[in-house]
Amino acid sequence: MPGHQKVLVTGGLGIIGAYVCRALLATSRQPVIYDLGGNTGLIRDIAADCVVEHGNACDLPRLMGVIARHEPMAIAHLAGQIGPSVEQYPWSSLNANLIGTTTVFEAARLSGIQRIVFPSSRQVYGPIAEKHRHPTYDPVPEDHPREPLLLYGKIKRACEDIADHYARLYGLDIIALRFASCFGPGRFGLHAQVSPMWGLIEAAIADRQFRIEYGADQCDDLCYSGESANGFIAALDSVACPGKFRAYNISSGELISLREMIAVLKGLYPSWSAEAGPGLDYRRSGLGNYFKMATEKAHAEIGFKPLFNYRLAAIGYASTLERLKKAIS
Repeated sequence: MPGHQKVLVTGGLGIIGAYVCRALLATSRQPVIYDLGGNTGLIRDIAADCVVEHGNACDLPRLMGVIARHEPMAIAHLAGQIGPSVEQYPWSSLNANLIGTTTVFEAARLSGIQRIVFPSSRQVYGPIAEKHRHPTYDPVPEDHPREPLLLYGKIKRACEDIADHYARLYGLDIIALRFASCFGPGRFGLHAQVSPMWGLIEAAIADRQFRIEYGADQCDDLCYSGESANGFIAALDSVACPGKFRAYNISSGELISLREMIAVLKGLYPSWSAEAGPGLDYRRSGLGNYFKMATEKAHAEIGFKPLFNYRLAAIGYASTLERLKKAIS
């Protein structure tokens, strides 16, 4: 794509990274994917329009070489470790998520790249107070105390603090996006044991019976991978603020229960059979981990506007799977 602006996307072969690459192409920018893995299955529909470079985010010389060769105007940093392994293997997760992120900041400042956008997480808030929980769900703003209990949230908090230091010290413009509960093609199977929500849509698409004994009344704020990509584009397009670190909540803005998710999917797939028993906490992660995120700051400062309620996310999910299947044939 001669003449198109390039954006380096670390972790571009991953679940959210693939959507960010599609969104970049839709806005006439070329993704330069930098990824440790070699599986291009999640981008097979757009692979011909992407540049793929293999490498570890912790490998500063390799990363610097890729940046020098392609001269991206910004970095979307999504490389890292997710899922239960983060808690089980602290050394590898610290290396992948903390050292890798810091290495990207260092490569950016040495290369003269000012804008870096990376995903943080709702987990930086930790379990939230009762006023934010069922049944009131008072929205959680960005200035809520960051008191994570899980290692993943602690690492993301550290990444935000290091980003703030790099921004102030070197005049970088770094934005962290705190995503709500994420879901999208690629999670099912790998992380299905963490949340039934990730298997729900694919069960409906495949007309496979779904049943869970508890949690139908639990509401949460969700973030489809397409919405995450929407957040990245808003951040990349926002007015530059050199020397400043900023963090924003990104979510659909729709508080939805597990029972309501099933109803939406039954509306799309009438023959599908699904049941959920009453109660809360369908992830068995504690009531303090379900809450609505305030997104007014993201709207006011970077122009973020949610694009996907749950119904549109389910339709987008299904169409992406279909597109990927067609790309194989």
